[in-house]
Amino acid sequence: MTPLHLIGHSGLFDAHYYVSSNPDLATLGPGVLAHYHQYGWQEGRRPNPCFDPVWYMSQLPGPCGDPLLHYILRGEAEGLRPVEWFDPLWYRRTYPVPDGMPALRHYLLNRHNPEFRPMAEFDSAWYLRTNPDVAEAGVDPVEHYMMQGFREGRRPFEGFDPAFYRTRYMEGRQDINPLLHYIAHRDMAGVQPSLPPDQPTIPREVRRNASPGPLFEERRPLPVSAVRRARVLAYYLPQFHSIAENDDWWGTGFTEWTNVARGLPRFVGHYQPRIPRDLGHYTLNNADLLRRQAEMAKGAGIEGFVFYFYWFNGRRLLESPLEMLLSAPDIAMPFCLMWANENWSRRWDGSEDDVLIAQDFRSEDEDALIACFARHFRDPRYIRVSGRPLLMLYRPALVPDCAETVERWRGKFRDICGEDPVFVMGQAFRDSDPAKFGMDGAIEFPPHKVVSGVETINNSVTFLDEDFSGQIYDYDQVVDNALAMPAPDFPLIRTAAPSWDNDARRQGAVWCCTGGHRRGLSAGCRV
Repeated sequence: MTPLHLIGHSGLFDAHYYVSSNPDLATLGPGVLAHYHQYGWQEGRRPNPCFDPVWYMSQLPGPCGDPLLHYILRGEAEGLRPVEWFDPLWYRRTYPVPDGMPALRHYLLNRHNPEFRPMAEFDSAWYLRTNPDVAEAGVDPVEHYMMQGFREGRRPFEGFDPAFYRTRYMEGRQDINPLLHYIAHRDMAGVQPSLPPDQPTIPREVRRNASPGPLFEERRPLPVSAVRRARVLAYYLPQFHSIAENDDWWGTGFTEWTNVARGLPRFVGHYQPRIPRDLGHYTLNNADLLRRQAEMAKGAGIEGFVFYFYWFNGRRLLESPLEMLLSAPDIAMPFCLMWANENWSRRWDGSEDDVLIAQDFRSEDEDALIACFARHFRDPRYIRVSGRPLLMLYRPALVPDCAETVERWRGKFRDICGEDPVFVMGQAFRDSDPAKFGMDGAIEFPPHKVVSGVETINNSVTFLDEDFSGQIYDYDQVVDNALAMPAPDFPLIRTAAPSWDNDARRQGAVWCCTGGHRRGLSAGCRV
């Protein structure tokens, strides 16, 4: 059989396509096949839409004569591709190609049926489903993608992300078909068509944590008639407005939002960053905002705020929110004070390292301190227990001779303002017994105490930050540990903390409680 007969009987020469693609040959009539065999392939002319003689010959080690004839006689059987995007061996394994018929011929007859794909890496049916404009136009999905679709960033199959692939392996070039580049390079180490959907990354965790999750709830205030089973107070950190001292220490405009914005997920399931909801990234500098916070807290069943109180040797800091509250008697929010009686240091932990402002507990300052407390006690909204104002002290162990000092303060409170405060200490830094410090009771201050005896789960999480050096606890275990603690022989205010996470301040050197799936809770941030 002559070469022309072999080509003609193979069905791989499409005379109509050849002439329509080469209008200069329109007068040849039946001689177009001979023209292709003698001249056309050398001129780079295609015998059908799916055979590229120039590309085919680039796969061969040397000259082969007519490349289409070579493909018919040997190439398809050897797995050579007629174009980059047709895989004859895969096609024959996948579809019922009759014996003796070239796989390429079978595809040419069926290529307008989206159920027939030219290779595993192009999903014609999926392409049409996800590109309805292409389906409506009635064009060949493969032809559309190879000619136009790849330039528009369309996906050839569901698991291929052209934006990811171009950025990762092609330096963002838009003029090269990313699918064909992938086919040519996929056997190289590390090359993948997209980032696996289940592969955790920091950006993916950020997107997940910054969007409403399956347990997201709209805020619904409790009805006024709801029975309050406990007096619930919320710690109130006032550092959401700028002050001159923080401008000097941390940079102009610093507030706690500056820290919050740095929060990143350090491991899979780490709930960072924290995005504020109803009030946004507010500036705590007006009574209207404080009024809205009070309304929201009341609607959540909170009776009052425990304001962090900063007083350093007679110098107040971050006092503006408290002053706004005192000046706005219409804000119906009870409050009390927690004196944060430790140094301010750059480590955020009151340590002696790099002290920004010191707490020296000078005896000559006591009268002024007590008078300052008494000024707040006079507000009718100040929280009292059996008629006595509630006064909390964060770290009694830092007060020199604390028990004797507190006893002396009690006398001064009686003399200066006729009050007998209920002194309550924070259970922190392994101090838990108020009797040791001459105080009336204690309040839990997570994560102090509640993580005592609980093992970390660092070895069971998937880290996203290899520099992470913090401690991670399972929230369920922390809750179980707290509930199992025996009742003490002194008054104790229990503390409910949805979680603890100071990553925003400590940047990977954190304490973090995470999990809480049994109780429908997740990790939280307290800064």
